[in-house]
Amino acid sequence: MSNRDNRLRSLCRQLGDGYCIRTIDFERCLYRDFGNGFNVEVSGVHTAKQEKTATLYLWYGEKPPSCMIVETVRNVAQEDIGSAVDELFRYSEQLIRNGYDNRDALFFMKHPELKTTNIEF
Repeated sequence: MSNRDNRLRSLCRQLGDGYCIRTIDFERCLYRDFGNGFNVEVSGVHTAKQEKTATLYLWYGEKPPSCMIVETVRNVAQEDIGSAVDELFRYSEQLIRNGYDNRDALFFMKHPELKTTNIEF
C-alpha cells in the first residue's frame, strides 16, 4: 500500500464513522452522506503530504443528472476538515429549513437570474 493510501485511510479513521473512501471523478476522496439528501466530497487528500489542503464539495443528490454541487470550500487544512464538514452539515440543514430541499429550488437559488427569464426548460 502506498504512503498516500495509508495517509487517506488514517485521515478517514480520524474523522470517524460517518466517513468512507470513494472514487469520485477518478480521484480517491473522503465522503460523508448527511442522510438528508446532501453529502460532502473531500478532494485533494489522497496524498502523503499532511500539509496539502483539501477542497470540500457539498452535493445535493447522488447521481447525475439530478445531483449538483451546492457549495465549494477551498484550501481547508487537513486538521480542519472535520469542523468544515460539520459547518456544511449545518448549512445543509438551514437550506432544508428554508425550503431548498430539492434540485430545482437549489438550482434557482444558485442562479436566480434564470428564474425571471422566459426560458422554458
